[in-house]
Amino acid sequence: MNSKDQSVALPSNINIFIQKVYSYFSLRKTKDRFIKEYKRTIDENEPRVRKRKIAKERQEAYEKAQRLGNALTMRGLNEFQDQYIDGATGSTAEEEAATQVSGTTEDEATQVSGTTEDEATRISTTVETTTYTSPTKKTCTLDKNQKKFVIFNPATFFTAPHKPKIQYIDREKIRDFCEIGMEFLIDDDNYKNEEAMNEYKGHIADQNKFASFDSFPGVTEFIQDVLSTDKEDFIRMLWNHEKRLEAIGTTWTFMDIVCYTLTDFSSNCKQELRNSNNHERTPFVKYIVPMFKYLSQESNLTKFYWCEKMIESQGLAVSECNDFVISFSDRKYADGLGRNTTTNNEELFIECSSGFDNEITRHSLDDTLKLLVECSNSLLHILKQNKRASMETMTKKCTFGIQVIKQTLTVTKLNLTKAGRWRLVELRSACVPTSWELRSNWNIIFEMLATIYNELIEQRKLDRLILDENCGFRKLPSKSTAEYFLE
Repeated sequence: MNSKDQSVALPSNINIFIQKVYSYFSLRKTKDRFIKEYKRTIDENEPRVRKRKIAKERQEAYEKAQRLGNALTMRGLNEFQDQYIDGATGSTAEEEAATQVSGTTEDEATQVSGTTEDEATRISTTVETTTYTSPTKKTCTLDKNQKKFVIFNPATFFTAPHKPKIQYIDREKIRDFCEIGMEFLIDDDNYKNEEAMNEYKGHIADQNKFASFDSFPGVTEFIQDVLSTDKEDFIRMLWNHEKRLEAIGTTWTFMDIVCYTLTDFSSNCKQELRNSNNHERTPFVKYIVPMFKYLSQESNLTKFYWCEKMIESQGLAVSECNDFVISFSDRKYADGLGRNTTTNNEELFIECSSGFDNEITRHSLDDTLKLLVECSNSLLHILKQNKRASMETMTKKCTFGIQVIKQTLTVTKLNLTKAGRWRLVELRSACVPTSWELRSNWNIIFEMLATIYNELIEQRKLDRLILDENCGFRKLPSKSTAEYFLE
């Protein structure tokens, strides 16, 4: 320090020092440094990120190729069987029959010619009855000008569209856990003799006879009379019909469900749904929700919650797998969720898989599996609460799923078999009408609702039996559920 002017002598390199200090404290410089460091970190991690992406893409490509390969393999086997096995069997049998006829000796021919007319008639009849009928071919394939034309036999491709479906690769994975009886398997030779498919065929026979109406005397005549009425007298006939006024008990309750549902339908006919852009929620709320709302409120057997209701039993059923942390479980949300009004268990699930314009097949496939998971996990949760009840009784306990694809509603039932596997069986299927001209479809819809109503009534009786067995008030007809599974 100079004593005269008291000034301070600065180092010669002070400018460099000031620049360094500024570089550390300047906002702009700090930002640039941070961005540079961030980019460096990203560059270091990029190989690992790219590796994970490649592994995921490879896995997806593998699964897609596997599904495609299975589909093409089954298609190729079917075509090979149709063209070579079935056709060869038919032609071989015909050749053998022709050889057998042409191989008749002259002595035999003379002997036949010498018989009486009655004997000749008997012989000709015998020959006619041994005529071979070739197996029915599923397809006819024509190759013309480098183009392929396939004609399908309607007798072998008679499955209704817009129904629940599970792909082959998924069926094979769950086959050890679940038996399936549904319409999409009706032409599959691997499933035609299984108990689940036989049970499904029994339900279809019952639907064709409208068997569920037998539980409600007078309902058949009531519905037919109302649906045959003119539009102007529809509501008056509906509420003042003689059969309804005379009904009692569950028949009266079911007729009220019909009346409320058809009253809502008559109002919908005044403003039909148009230009929904295949949005699933609008037609679901307008046409599907009302019938189940009135079924719930009039019967008081189940209570519904609507539109993306979280399913609690999904986490509770297998909480031990997630170290009892419910938030770790795979959450599921239902379009419609029905709770048992007595036990509060989740027992009825509704999934809407598309709007009314077009089916989204991928969504339909996902929702069929989703309903299977929802129903099985819910029933598992119920089983775990009643382990002291008998296995014989618990195999009768059911949960229900309803899948909506376009206007088609399909009801399925899931229960536990005595072999310890799930069994998923289709109960009913029907198309909901959206206009006055299509109102005859209500006859099938109401038979479906009658089936659900009957099933819910039986399940509530079963709930009482399960409670008594679980609490020791009844002698068990078989081993308890816990003894059956833990032996």
